[in-house]
Amino acid sequence: MLIKNAMRALLLASSLLSLSCWAQMAPLEAMNMVALQRSLGQIVAKDYLMIGSGVKVDDASKQLTDTMALFEDHHAQLKAYAPNDAIRAALDKVERTWSEYRVLVTATPDKAQAPAVLAKAEELVQQCQQATDLFEQLNGDAASRSINRSGWNRVLTQRSAMFYMARAWGVEAPGLDESFEASVKEFGLIMQELQAAGAPNAEIADALRKTDARWQFASKAFASKEFVPTIVAINAEALFRQLNEMTRLYAGLREDGL
Repeated sequence: MLIKNAMRALLLASSLLSLSCWAQMAPLEAMNMVALQRSLGQIVAKDYLMIGSGVKVDDASKQLTDTMALFEDHHAQLKAYAPNDAIRAALDKVERTWSEYRVLVTATPDKAQAPAVLAKAEELVQQCQQATDLFEQLNGDAASRSINRSGWNRVLTQRSAMFYMARAWGVEAPGLDESFEASVKEFGLIMQELQAAGAPNAEIADALRKTDARWQFASKAFASKEFVPTIVAINAEALFRQLNEMTRLYAGLREDGL
């Protein structure tokens, strides 16, 4: 149920856009969409690992299929919107990597192939980050910066879970433990950054408080001496929903006149 709700949150993010006028979407809507692509790529790898290791297999299988479809829908919309050559080139790189990634993650999950999935997921998220940064530079406003940073914490909810699932499955990949620990640490640092920047309205202040409280709870599962992948999966989805809503609020700032 939680994963199903998370997909509803993803679709909500997608619905910020008028499908009939992709090329005319608002700059912050485009910013939120390209930023969300980073999360979707990490979700796909996390689900692959969950299926392979037998964690919430039915839910993870459905989420994997739905997330891949959403990524491809978003990519088509972003290509139609792309306002300059640099962004078009960045999206072309994403598309090439996604085609290779798709082959890996649609195969039957195999522990021996998991390091290749993780490596391709890393390549994809870095390319999606490049596209996100280009959109932020083009917009040049504080709201776009907040979407980028808040949206990266949205990524980290799934990135941390992805690395955790790999460790729980016993995947042998270079730097896996270090990557997991770095993701957990970075989430906390970005929360501090967002809190220090100050919330521009009461809704975002409330979202920040709720996210921080959930993160404190989730951190206990990460720190457990025993692997608890089901608990981590549930916490990751709850955090994702909260960060998705927070980023949506940042994306609405300009339209609200703030």
